[in-house]
Amino acid sequence: MRAAGHLRDQALGVAISEFSPAFVQAYNTGAALFKAGRFDEAATVYRRLIDENPDIAAPRGATLHGALGLCLRAAGRPAEAMEPLRQALRLKPDHLDALNALGSILLDQRHIEHALIAFRELARLKPDYPGALLTLGNLFMFSGEAKRARAVYRLALAVEPDVAVNHNNLGAVSLSLGHLADAALTYRRALAIDVGKPEYRKNLGTCLLMAGDYANGTIAYEGRLEQGVWRKRNMPGVLWQGQPLAGKTLLVHFEQGLGDSFQYIRYAGVLKRMGARVLYECQPALKRVLSTAPDLDGLFAFGEPLPAYDYHISLMSLMNRLGTTPDSVPGGVPYLRAEPQLQAGWADRLDRLEGGNRPALRIGINWHGNETGKSIPLECFEAMGKLAGVRLYSLQKVSGLDHLERLRDRVAVTELGTDFDAGPDAFLDTAAAMANMDLIVTCDTSVCHLAGAMGRPTWVVLKWFADWRWMRDRLDSPWYPTMRLFRQARPNDWAEVMARVTADVAAEAANRTGVLAGEAGR
Repeated sequence: MRAAGHLRDQALGVAISEFSPAFVQAYNTGAALFKAGRFDEAATVYRRLIDENPDIAAPRGATLHGALGLCLRAAGRPAEAMEPLRQALRLKPDHLDALNALGSILLDQRHIEHALIAFRELARLKPDYPGALLTLGNLFMFSGEAKRARAVYRLALAVEPDVAVNHNNLGAVSLSLGHLADAALTYRRALAIDVGKPEYRKNLGTCLLMAGDYANGTIAYEGRLEQGVWRKRNMPGVLWQGQPLAGKTLLVHFEQGLGDSFQYIRYAGVLKRMGARVLYECQPALKRVLSTAPDLDGLFAFGEPLPAYDYHISLMSLMNRLGTTPDSVPGGVPYLRAEPQLQAGWADRLDRLEGGNRPALRIGINWHGNETGKSIPLECFEAMGKLAGVRLYSLQKVSGLDHLERLRDRVAVTELGTDFDAGPDAFLDTAAAMANMDLIVTCDTSVCHLAGAMGRPTWVVLKWFADWRWMRDRLDSPWYPTMRLFRQARPNDWAEVMARVTADVAAEAANRTGVLAGEAGR
């Protein structure tokens, strides 16, 4: 989304004819310096004029203070710009450029509530001020007020119908509200204006993929590779675009998160059956845990020397190149496994932690992710931890551990020790511990992808507007046959969805307890 950072030239081009020729000359010098991009020098001129004329009245005083504020902001000195911009607004509350600049600084500083006040006033005073409605819509999105954002974006389109970003952002809010057809339409309108823009292509792709339209979605999703914000590889050699692979070596390289390597490494088997010699370049921390994947002829950590290859391709482009649909997702689960020695070691360790009294249901839990809105409050596991026959084990690493410290007296979770996955190779202990669990309950993180790739019974608890990989309304995943999806019924309502998860865990534990009791009575 584009934040309004518009600086209008006319803000510094006001003639102040009622003042002395020296004043006018100095003011116009400042305006010329600003226009030339010499913002610090322009600010010095305007500050001197303010110091020499402390009693200058509104509205011209507002113009002078506003000019200083605009110069300071343009010079990358937002903290200094705040006071002159506020003074300009005290003298002239409808100073549009000062409102825009002050609101933009507040937005940059993530003072969302105060920025909202500024941009609501700016949009009220002048709805066609460039970018005002767009930024106001963005602020409502940041605040979680999607319906208000949609209404404002529609106003923005009424004012500026030919601005592609207005269509793009309306598409984003429509997508977040679950209106996939509307979102796809507005993304296409953005692309009709700004033809081929990578961001809009990628956005359309995620929308179509969420809707299950992989045939068109995977094509549009290729736009991500042209975005500057994505990690790009300028690989030497020939890009694989569907050429015959028999007798050829294909290098597949990672591009995004750790979970994506777990999810898409399965394609090695497909490529192998096409006759390829398959190499995979992975994130360094994953090399050892991925070494259990079948059908790889070579596994290399990023930074290691690579052997010769005939073609290369980015990992997530394989969906498109191989024509994947929800009905043709490559199977073979499980295709990742824990190392046998580690798995056996964790079996013994868990037995010792339990004092030889194994619960009916061992559950590994992972509650915290790095992306906004994906984390489950640890408090929501409190009732689950109190269920008869249930014992919770923490699979959490790095982030979220402070929650465990804070809630240790409330939530019964067994920690697996400071040495849990403490080495340079990630997920080795996680995989071994999960192999000894009866169930994994997790938010949307790499843990769920590893559990799914290992074929472990896995329940993933998703926020209301979940990632496109889980599509929109499904309660299962074509990628992972042992996985169930639990979705929020309402945005940000973790309590309700976790109550459903807990009820199902209780039923599962009761069923297992009954089975064990029946076996013991034989």
